[in-house]
Amino acid sequence: MSNTIQSLDYFACGFCSNQARFLFKGIPKETWNFPAGVFLIKHRTQGYILYDTGYGYSIMSNKLKYLLYRAPNPIVLRPEQTISRQLKSKGIPPEDINYIILSHLHPDHIGDTRQFPQARFIITQDCFAEYQHARKRSLIFQEFLPDDFISRLQIVQPHETHTDFPFLPVYNLFGDNSMLLSALSGHVDGQCCLFLPEKHFFIAADVTWGIPLLSLTNRMRLLPRMIQNDFKAYQKSAHILEKIMAAGIKVVVSHDQEARIRSLLV
Repeated sequence: MSNTIQSLDYFACGFCSNQARFLFKGIPKETWNFPAGVFLIKHRTQGYILYDTGYGYSIMSNKLKYLLYRAPNPIVLRPEQTISRQLKSKGIPPEDINYIILSHLHPDHIGDTRQFPQARFIITQDCFAEYQHARKRSLIFQEFLPDDFISRLQIVQPHETHTDFPFLPVYNLFGDNSMLLSALSGHVDGQCCLFLPEKHFFIAADVTWGIPLLSLTNRMRLLPRMIQNDFKAYQKSAHILEKIMAAGIKVVVSHDQEARIRSLLV
């Protein structure tokens, strides 16, 4: 397994803002920014793999649905901040991305998927079930997904035990123990998380909006609690994340601050 993961990089693809006091009780009046994080993994035999795609620039249009989506959480995004444009600037064309792991199907995670014509998409069974029976509160903007999304889809169900990651059932993505997928529900059902044993690195999607906010979980206000699919499951997932961190594993989430993530990538 040594050196199977040749590189791991991070990209901030725009951000949204919210008032801290509207999210958690007992917090001073201040504005917090939440980057839309994307991770690029280079696998020795499978090539380039993305974990999520961040915002696509379409979300910035004046379509009523997008205006309503942006109203409570204003988005700041320039065209050159989309993941496809950032990768091109590094000499990586969209056609070089072979797989995209989608943690879940909210707009800040699937927004740029249409730009990657060769990629296979990987989601969990529970996430796919949400896609099939999407309601308005599911916040799945299907127009952001490619027209051939279903034909390029690989559905996984984490159910294996693995000594490298004893905290949760996993799916051994390529069968080489280099990328172990797990699911942590709460924010959405079947939210796909990724453990890279070689890097001792765990990407936990939206289990929390930032690792420093993990301790504030029980102080979350009513409205943001209602946004979660299942707040009791959200609390349970937050507790599991604390256990993973206590074991010495480097843990990040999609909306962590860029400086924190980069400090752990070193």
